[in-house]
Formats: sequence, C-alpha cells, structure tokens
Amino acid sequence: MTFPILKKTTTAEKIFIIAALLVVGLILTAVLSVGIVFISNACNISELNMLRISQITSQLLLFVFPPLLYACLVNEKPITSLKFNKTKTYWLLLGLAMMYAILPLNTAFAEWNADLKLPESMKALEEMMKSLQEAAQETTEKMLNVNNIGGLIINLIMVAGLAAIGEELLFRSLLQTSLVKICKNAHVGIFIASAVFSFIHFEFYGFLPRLVLGLLLGYMFYFSKSIWVPMLMHFANNGTIVVLYFLNNKGITNIDLDTFGKTSTPILIASIIAMIALFYFSVKCFKKEHEEKNIIGD
Repeated sequence: MTFPILKKTTTAEKIFIIAALLVVGLILTAVLSVGIVFISNACNISELNMLRISQITSQLLLFVFPPLLYACLVNEKPITSLKFNKTKTYWLLLGLAMMYAILPLNTAFAEWNADLKLPESMKALEEMMKSLQEAAQETTEKMLNVNNIGGLIINLIMVAGLAAIGEELLFRSLLQTSLVKICKNAHVGIFIASAVFSFIHFEFYGFLPRLVLGLLLGYMFYFSKSIWVPMLMHFANNGTIVVLYFLNNKGITNIDLDTFGKTSTPILIASIIAMIALFYFSVKCFKKEHEEKNIIGD
C-alpha cells in the first residue's frame, strides 16, 4: 500500500478527518460499552474483567487508532510523521529523571488544585464534578487493586502501556505537532496541547497537576523530536502507581497512596531545584543538537 491514502488534502480537510476519526471512535466506544455490559451480564463476566475490556476498548478506539489512521490517510511517511524517531539515550534518562523529580512539586500543585472552591452560584456544578471524579477514582482503584502477577501484567499493559502509547500519539505526535505549526510558536502549541490533554480527562480537581505533566511531556517531545521519550515518561508515571498498588496489596509495602508524593518543604525545594537544573540541561542539549544539525546542513 502506498501512502498517503488520500493524495491531496487541505488543512481544513485534515482537521475534518481527525475530528471525524475521533467522533467515530467515541461513538464506537459508547456502542461497544453497552454491548460489553450486555455480554457481561449474559455470560456472567466479573465486574473487574468488564472494566478491563471497556478500558482497553476505549484506549484503542479513542487514542491509539485515530492518530495511526490519520497518519496513513494524509502522510506520505506515516511512521515518521508520528515522530517514531531514534533518540539519544540521554533524552530517555533525562525524561525519567524529570518525571520522578517533579513528583513533590506536582503533588503540591495537586493539593492546591484540590482545595479550589467555586463560587456559591456554581455549587451544583462543583458537587457534580466532585462526584464524577470520585466515581472515576473508584473505578480506577477497582482495576488497580490486584495481588497476582497476571493482574499486575494486565494493569501494566492497560493502564501504563496503552495509555502511554495512545495518549502520546494523540496529544503529542498529532495535536501538539499540528498546533506548533499552526500557531508558529512552540510554547503556545505545547501549552494548548497540554491544556487539552488535561481537560479531556474531565477531572477539574486534577486539572493543574495534569497540565504540568502535559507541559513536561510536551517539552521533552519537542526537545528530543521523538515520541519514544514522552511515551517512556508516561509509562513510568502510570506504571509506578500500578506497581505500588500491587506491592501494597501483596503486603510487601504499606504506602498511603492518597498521600504519596507529599513531603516536607526542604524536599519540595530540592524538587524545584532539580527540575530547574534538568530542564536547563535539556535546553542546552536541544540547542546543541540544533546547532550541529545546522552545521551538517551547511
């Protein structure tokens, strides 16, 4: 098969295509969710397995397939367009270091976000958002509370692997890359993509820390020019939570995951200093690579 499948597409047509793919994915997810519930009741499938099937289905249809199909439809080199580029090892190491270094700082942002209060006139909306977030958290905990290796592997694939692949393809490879070109400003494109990334999770009381996480993933993608870097970072972030739940349920550790990341002021300051140092080093590496590329080009 030769690419792109659609030989000539305008910017407006490209926007329509990705919007159509996302809408179709959303509709299929909704239809299949109903079907999964019906089949689960008929075949006596456990609630946990039903949740797993629904989660995997939604990840594939909403996040993984749309960017892949879009790339095949409009790009001559689909894999290259999604930035599946080779990357230097130091970008992977920097990404992992920053993902863990930011934890105390982002936990502080999460606490501040959780304490936000809407005006009295919006009390009904506030209660609805809290209810939705609590329901989402309850569903997540049902999937994460496993104490066997099989359950751990499934969660690593489902919660860490598919989320890292799908969300990074959609929000970084596709959305951020497009926004940077449209806005002609990397910072604006990265911020908008990160805001959409955070908003799409529909958790108002987790919006700020997820926005910060999105910015970190976005800048590391922009610096490294490889989707492998934010994918690894995303996997590490989600995978850490999956493993901690497993270790707690096995009785190997006894970590309070509700307060995980909360720490003292000195460690918070250390987190800020570490992030500044790591980000500064990342910028230096990015500029050095850019200069070397220009020299080779000359």
